[in-house]
Amino acid sequence: MNKPYDPTRGPLLPRLVHALLLRRDFYEAVAAAPKATGPAGAIVCLAAMARESVGIFEISQEYKAWGLLLLLVAIFALLRWVVYATVMYPIARAVSGNRFGYTRLLRCLGFAETPAVMTVFGFLLDERFWPWVSFVVGAWLLLATIVAVRAATQVTLARAVIIGVLGFATYLGLGLAMDSVTSMAPPAEVAPTALTLRGTL
Repeated sequence: MNKPYDPTRGPLLPRLVHALLLRRDFYEAVAAAPKATGPAGAIVCLAAMARESVGIFEISQEYKAWGLLLLLVAIFALLRWVVYATVMYPIARAVSGNRFGYTRLLRCLGFAETPAVMTVFGFLLDERFWPWVSFVVGAWLLLATIVAVRAATQVTLARAVIIGVLGFATYLGLGLAMDSVTSMAPPAEVAPTALTLRGTL
């Protein structure tokens, strides 16, 4: 295919496939299309629901609140997306030396969340395989982040790797710090693990 698939229109599945295949021309089309920000947000929410699908199902069996649970997961996912892009943006500007819009990076990182959708298949396997699924999806997310950063910043692959790894590590570090702070709080009677701000890899 000489012309990249339009990231702003058409069925969602082909866009997910292009993002999963880490097609650089597709991510560059995402970076250049302001209207792709909405679809990127939809993918972020879809990925979060895939991550948290088991927890949502378990909680819903007791509380019967599908709508509220899905809404909370979507809100937390969108917040996490914005935080991630906000952490990544100054790193990308400093390393690349280029000037580019924040939303350009934001939507590319949104599409880079697509590999997280694959976690839903991990729940269908024996729990012994889950660490391997988690590792593969985490590595896939990092690779997608590098491709997304390269498309958004128009830098060389080497610089995109530096930006992606630094941003990924910084974000995870902030998440661990947040976990440490929240772990010092008194435990609640009910702690639904499905509803987390950061989500899981």
